[in-house]
Amino acid sequence: MSRRWFHSHLNGMETQRILLDEGVEGSFLVRKSYSRKGQFVLSVRHGNKVNHIKIHNDGELFDLNGGEKFNTLTNLVEHYMTHPRVLKEQGGIPLPLLIPIGSPEPTNERWFHGQMSRKEAEYLILEKGRPGSYLVRESQSDPGNYVLTVNIDDKVAEIKIRFNGEKYDIGGGEEFLSLNDLMKYYSFNPMVDHNGSVMHLMNPVNVTRISIAGIVDRVFKLEHQKYQHYAFGGFWEEFDVLQQWETKRESTKDVGFLIENKSKNRYRNILPYDHSRIILKCCDKSLPGADYINANMIKLEPFILAEKYETRNYIVTQGCLRNTVDDFWKMIWQEDSRIIVMITKLFEKSKEKCMKYWPDLGQSCEYSKITVENLGEYAHQQDMVVRMFNISLSNYRHRRVLQYHYTGWPDHGVPSDAGSLLDLQFVVNARQFEIEAHSDVTHPLTVHCSAGIGRTGTFVVLDILIGLINRKGLDCELDIQRTTHLVRSFRPGLVQSEAQYQFIYTAINHYVQSVCSRISAEKKIEMFGREYLNIKYTDELATVVGEENVPTLNPCTAQRVLKNAISCNTYPTTDSPLVSPTLDKSNVVELLGYDPGKPNDPSQAIVTNADSCPNSPTSNVFELHSYENITSPLPSSECDIGPPPMEAPPPPPESLFYDINEII
Repeated sequence: MSRRWFHSHLNGMETQRILLDEGVEGSFLVRKSYSRKGQFVLSVRHGNKVNHIKIHNDGELFDLNGGEKFNTLTNLVEHYMTHPRVLKEQGGIPLPLLIPIGSPEPTNERWFHGQMSRKEAEYLILEKGRPGSYLVRESQSDPGNYVLTVNIDDKVAEIKIRFNGEKYDIGGGEEFLSLNDLMKYYSFNPMVDHNGSVMHLMNPVNVTRISIAGIVDRVFKLEHQKYQHYAFGGFWEEFDVLQQWETKRESTKDVGFLIENKSKNRYRNILPYDHSRIILKCCDKSLPGADYINANMIKLEPFILAEKYETRNYIVTQGCLRNTVDDFWKMIWQEDSRIIVMITKLFEKSKEKCMKYWPDLGQSCEYSKITVENLGEYAHQQDMVVRMFNISLSNYRHRRVLQYHYTGWPDHGVPSDAGSLLDLQFVVNARQFEIEAHSDVTHPLTVHCSAGIGRTGTFVVLDILIGLINRKGLDCELDIQRTTHLVRSFRPGLVQSEAQYQFIYTAINHYVQSVCSRISAEKKIEMFGREYLNIKYTDELATVVGEENVPTLNPCTAQRVLKNAISCNTYPTTDSPLVSPTLDKSNVVELLGYDPGKPNDPSQAIVTNADSCPNSPTSNVFELHSYENITSPLPSSECDIGPPPMEAPPPPPESLFYDINEII
């Protein structure tokens, strides 16, 4: 969690003013104590008054008035944020820590890593750095001050940087008005440690973790940054580190190299890792290679990206070949995947990118004993087609599978605007949640393009990160490089190019700005006392949401803001374009899960307890009962389809999407 709630040099009067003028119920911050050297104060707003609580520091541990002890201030604050009824006033009234009042960072330079432990800093300096590499972090043992970590001949040296509220210095030396000035000075004037070793600050170890509030500045810096000691910088540097890590990976791809499997690979050099490849079980074991398909399962360890955030599973695979279509449907059935995301056209520049693996509308085909029937097709936006398949196998109940076919990715490069891909991610995410919310088992999301690494990896990384934002709120931190590195451990080459890596940053930035614009618009409408679309307002949201800037919210509150912010009353109508004129209104109703021509009936809304759906990583994102346009599911006694298909919560505002005519 970010430690932006810490203010190193506020006094009591300033704290009182900030919390009463800028805060709301539950707003808080932590500051240094002016009367007790080395001690701290937790200030919390309750009603129209501010409570100041002493934080005792014995030099090693922190506690509130003799309560539970913690080894860092961060652990103490996190404990009381996640246990809102533990901290109480003298009268026994709870004092929940809901909304941190953020403090400005001392610098926007990427060598500043903020809240980081000594162990993490040492690892980064030795693993990613080289002699002369350096970074700056906040001091955990002495909050309000900083630590300069330097690699000296593959050994780690640490120097404390002191800040007295106005100026920075190192051990009583020359003073500087900013941290940037101090670092610039010592970059040209090397320091000497107590052993006589000269410390040259040559190569910054740049942070890849970023707070949501800093995403705009980070994208700008990466687009324009040129380093003093490198010919390239920014996105290229981060992506180049990923490529170097890839060459050091020891995972094998032996099965894909076998002679009997070569014809099943669309590209001879893009093969699945052995440890994560999907092994087909229902096959003729006597045939060499019968269990092989060029596909991998991505299963990230629980909470590896953030506390209490568990990602979903993904099947990442290549576009089908003529001789692998049967294997593809075997895999879909075996892994019980209910959604397929296809991010390629069948042909691009007269070259086949993927074999058509589904039957025509209203037709059915049998693929190695699995019958696939095309029940309907629907054009969602200009560059997305949604298809509904009914798949069946003898002696098993039927299953419903949806395919989202995205055709907006150009032949080369990346989409010129992130809006259309975010729309794809939005509707897929909502539908996947709806399916898993009614199921006791997980259903992996199948994603493929042509090779199964570039566009596929971009979509998966984007989906994981947006899920993290939705779950943890606007106060969370992202690490796009690390997330890409993690998914690459399951399939080589995911996120294939620097342009795709940069596009992830652009899309995340676009998503956050859209959410914040939506919040600002809601606030302005609410100020006039009118209801905005179908969004329900609460007093909490009315006080939390700022009019022009990004709110600094705790995960719980930000999560509720995001739930409302991403909803929009733009449902398709019966006049929407259909792929086939033979798809009548009854088919549309079944495909969408509701009648778009019917007026809303709130009494038929489905109420789903999101917390009862542990299998869904976005289980706390979409509250289905808040969307009045969603009607009760159609009953079905024949098919094992999980939940009958329902229209996903609608996409972000239309301003997100580019005009197809402008591209043509």
